[in-house]
Amino acid sequence: WTSDVAGEGKVPSTVVAEGLVFTSGGYRGRDSIKAFRLGGQGDLKETNLVWEQKKGINKVPSLIHIKSHVFAVQDTGMASCFKADSGDIVWQERLNGNFSASPVAADGRLYFLDSNGNTTVIEAGPAFKVLAKKPLGEPVQASMAISNGRIYIRTEKHLYCMGKATR
Repeated sequence: WTSDVAGEGKVPSTVVAEGLVFTSGGYRGRDSIKAFRLGGQGDLKETNLVWEQKKGINKVPSLIHIKSHVFAVQDTGMASCFKADSGDIVWQERLNGNFSASPVAADGRLYFLDSNGNTTVIEAGPAFKVLAKKPLGEPVQASMAISNGRIYIRTEKHLYCMGKATR
């Protein structure tokens, strides 16, 4: 099935969770995050549209779904938490910096990495709670990767691996 999402090109990845497909994008005032119900065939137009949100739209970083919530960060640093089933805004908070990297999650935490290499770690839940902030001091555009208890970050000049030491 298909459904139109406005924009010059689709940058953020779609997310599938809870029987829904979450997508974001837009162009010249036609920006939105949409949630579509899975199923159907052909061009569904808006028949499978569950909700549409026009605030807190991410155009480059991808959305992330965690425990009945969808999280986004705008290119300009506004982070948002939405209820996955309704699109209602739970919170919106300004993070410093500009963003092209997508947020990642591990162990009940969300990691946001801005373009200057500053990481903001928040609790992955319906309350906005900053747990840590850490600067790397180098420009970053790539999203973090998490594997086997380690976080990997590619900056302009280095590849960092952070995690507990193993013997």
